[in-house]
Amino acid sequence: MHERIRTARRPMTCDLCGLMIHPGERYRIVRNEYSPMEYREHIQCPGAPTAAITDPRPRPPKIRTDFNHAFCMA
Repeated sequence: MHERIRTARRPMTCDLCGLMIHPGERYRIVRNEYSPMEYREHIQCPGAPTAAITDPRPRPPKIRTDFNHAFCMA
């Protein structure tokens, strides 16, 4: 699939959410390589849920030092 980001010159509808893409707004064109169809979609649809960040963030795993000798090639 080929993607391009363009600025709208005329009002058009988003193929994902169905809302209007207004003139001057940036949108994404997705084109399938095997068909002549082009899909127009918002960069981020206004009705789409936002990405949530969990608080507190999960702790990264601790590397135990007593097993480090297994990784040394001495």
